[in-house]
Amino acid sequence: MKNVRMKGIMIRIVVVLVLSIIIWNLIAYLNDTFIGQEYNPLSHFIIALITAVLAIILIQVLLRTDKTSWKIVGQSTLKTNTFSFLLGLLLWTIPAMIGLLICLMFGWVEITVYTNFNTLLLSILILFVTVFLIEALPEELIFRGYIYRYLNALFPHWSTIILQALLFTVFAYLIGAIYSVEQLQFIPGFAIILGVFRAISGNVWTSIGFHTAIMTATQILGPIHGHFNVNGFLTLQFIAFILLPSAIGATLLSFINPKYNWNNKTPLN
Repeated sequence: MKNVRMKGIMIRIVVVLVLSIIIWNLIAYLNDTFIGQEYNPLSHFIIALITAVLAIILIQVLLRTDKTSWKIVGQSTLKTNTFSFLLGLLLWTIPAMIGLLICLMFGWVEITVYTNFNTLLLSILILFVTVFLIEALPEELIFRGYIYRYLNALFPHWSTIILQALLFTVFAYLIGAIYSVEQLQFIPGFAIILGVFRAISGNVWTSIGFHTAIMTATQILGPIHGHFNVNGFLTLQFIAFILLPSAIGATLLSFINPKYNWNNKTPLN
């Protein structure tokens, strides 16, 4: 019975991984066919909305097939989810701002602003919602939500984090997101960080908030948006965007949940 159950869980994980890869490649095809390579905020938002809807439908179908609820994949009440999302945002934003100030003070990074405040604020808001829809929400629901939960029925939290990171890296490679050595170095570590936040907090919305914050900041500083010129971007990304938020965030969550047991498995029933 145990072997049958394990086989069933592994089949579910493979199915959601394969279907996710198909969805993201379909989205890329639609984007290339109907929008092209030129960046347009409205077109990007529409693609993001389609991605989020397809991912939610995928998870909903899988959960209905299993005759279970969304709570099994790291969901809670609206109030708790909102708090967890804001917590994830703050766990990235505050340490990242400290890291940014350090980088600027020591001259490791130079940032030139090319736009006015109102235009920049509007651009950040649009990008924030777009990143939430196209990356943070669907990827976290699938990998730190569904896949994490089912892996954790078989493996303790610490190994579940590693396994979901490996699957996320395979996913990223097969959708064309690993296009450089830097991306290959970043994505597995990023997945582990998100897995740690999701594990300790017990809520997938913590990792959704963290994911939304870091990718919005990373992308808004890029040349495609035309708002900034950044010298020393890799230094800024490593120290301010990754190192400090990850270390401080994990430490604070450990204080919030000091008795967290990394060796626990969580049965599905």
